[in-house]
Amino acid sequence: MHSSKILTRTVLGSVIAPLLIVGSGGVAAAEPAPAPAPAPGAVAPVAACMAPGDTIELRAGLGALLGTGSGAIAGLPVFFFGAIPFGIIGGVIGAMVGSTTYAQDAWRAPQGC
Repeated sequence: MHSSKILTRTVLGSVIAPLLIVGSGGVAAAEPAPAPAPAPGAVAPVAACMAPGDTIELRAGLGALLGTGSGAIAGLPVFFFGAIPFGIIGGVIGAMVGSTTYAQDAWRAPQGC
């Protein structure tokens, strides 16, 4: 019984670790594209119409934080082992909700403010 747990963790670790390494390597090697010069008479970017400091990263991060906390609390009745997967699932859903609210607000923002 104990050796099967060790074998399962070893197999999962050997599958997940290379995927994380390859995925993070691709992100680290990417160079940002240069920003295009604004055309004369162009409208202001949507970010200029939003509240100061309001970014999609901030909203996604706050959503993930709230989702992780509420998911972990919801998973506590399933002993302590339920808190971890529920926290992960709640964090992912919270990040999606946070980024979606930013996108909706940016879509509703007046053009050229």
